[in-house]
Amino acid sequence: MRSVCLDRGPNGKSLNAVLNTDEPVPEPEEDQVLIHVEACGLSSIRLDVIKELSLDRQHLPIGREVAGVVTKIGGSVSRCKVGDEVAAFLPVDSVCSGCAEYCVANEYDLVIKPMRVSFHDAAACISDAVKAYTALHYMARVCAGDTVLVINGASSSGTIAIQLAQHWGAKVLATASSQEESIYLESFKPELAQVIETDQSKKYALTQQCIEETGGLGVDCILDDGVSMFPKEEVDPMLSPRKQKKLQTLPTKHEVISALGVGGRWVTTQMDLQLDPPDSRLLHMRGASISFLNETVWNLSCGQLGRFLHIFQSVINEMGNGVLRPNISRCVSLEEACEAYNSLPAQRIGKTIVKM
Repeated sequence: MRSVCLDRGPNGKSLNAVLNTDEPVPEPEEDQVLIHVEACGLSSIRLDVIKELSLDRQHLPIGREVAGVVTKIGGSVSRCKVGDEVAAFLPVDSVCSGCAEYCVANEYDLVIKPMRVSFHDAAACISDAVKAYTALHYMARVCAGDTVLVINGASSSGTIAIQLAQHWGAKVLATASSQEESIYLESFKPELAQVIETDQSKKYALTQQCIEETGGLGVDCILDDGVSMFPKEEVDPMLSPRKQKKLQTLPTKHEVISALGVGGRWVTTQMDLQLDPPDSRLLHMRGASISFLNETVWNLSCGQLGRFLHIFQSVINEMGNGVLRPNISRCVSLEEACEAYNSLPAQRIGKTIVKM
């Protein structure tokens, strides 16, 4: 069996995606199923989460968003049968790579895939849809009539968040850091209320346009893709050019808070966010709140499996109804997966899918 993983190398620090060609086909345990993988969505491994959970290994599995056919089941499995087409979201502590010809998954980490949804679309949507549903429904409580700002709306997760918010009747604004991203976002149907360009030449554009678009009230919900902790002119020159460019396109925490309206909800993916007293004071004066988004927690806790399955089933149903449509920018073979994974940090639009 062939599979892809991250190899730490002899020094334990260098990380290289490698293709293993002689892996044994895994055997499912009592509550697991063996899936013949048809497609796998590629997302960067959250090394910070891996480290926090003490899951450091020599080989880190790549690919958690899997779509395929069940070929074998454990003795206590009751939610699916051999031959079922399924979508699976492997937990972050999985020892099995989803970017492989076969993988094993717990029966509570998968749902039956609707026939009208292709394997590619299912694999492209899983992680981003769970993330968007968690942020907008459970954390921000978005409902019809709300105004939602999605940072980096052209990204694969941003695209799904926009579609879900629009489906629930929200007015959606999104940011773009390049002309290519702007063109993509402006082609959305239904149209976005506003596409906000956030390059360096447009200082404070985020706050100004959010306030203008909402008649001075501010937005009800902001879903970020990371924020810059300090003013953009203070970006550390020792960082890599790619990291510097990303920080220059991200809003600062002060811009985000200033764009919120009274009672606004800020959902952040920034793991190490630091709020200074002026930031806290501004949030307090607006009666606004902040939530930390980590969608990986759902299937790490047995106590949350019911909620996870509710989220997972809901997003799969929305895909089947045509509400959620992923933007697949690239399909690669398993042999090309290592190169594709290494190029993920530079990918700004759409999703990369590995087809078997």
